[in-house]
Amino acid sequence: MSMDTPKIDRRKAPTFRESFFFPISTPAARKDLFIGGTALILLPIGWILNMGHRLDVVYRIFHGQEPFYRGFSPYGATFIRGLKALTAIIIYLAPSVICALLGYFSSLVLLWIPAMLLFLLAIYILPGGMTYNAAFHDMRYLYRPDHALKRAWDGGKNYMWAWLIALSAISLSFLGLILLGVGFLYTSVWAWMVVGYVFSRALSLQIED
Repeated sequence: MSMDTPKIDRRKAPTFRESFFFPISTPAARKDLFIGGTALILLPIGWILNMGHRLDVVYRIFHGQEPFYRGFSPYGATFIRGLKALTAIIIYLAPSVICALLGYFSSLVLLWIPAMLLFLLAIYILPGGMTYNAAFHDMRYLYRPDHALKRAWDGGKNYMWAWLIALSAISLSFLGLILLGVGFLYTSVWAWMVVGYVFSRALSLQIED
């Protein structure tokens, strides 16, 4: 193992410390974070590019392929992968959005309840689908929410532990707004790399079990 590669104990669930440190653990990781944060200026292109890059890193984490951070190139392939993931997010959230729109235009307030439940369900299962798609290049997990739901459910307590760390990182990322708002470009990239790390670790534990 390279001196620049963070040590990962694959027999145990990730800790807060290792998860928060991972996106800044090596010079290559810090370089990718800087590039990713700067790319966000090019919204929405930068956001999609970051998503594709994150899925590439998740693949390497899942399979233990070091070094984990190797830059964004080839940019075209990275962007296309991010675009596919964005399409999946739209598909997962579509039922919730449709219910909300029907409730809004028909004035049926009760439709907001299934809209909210469907939204929460989509958010819950998305990391499972994204992680397995990244790990196995299996498109079913991007466009079949039922497959993602099974993986999320099978993840059990490790999946919920990953959610706790992920939500903590996302919450902390808003501290970047203090730095004239520009800091949030970089803290948000850091947070989403934490998200990718913890779910890849949690679901790889599921495989090893």
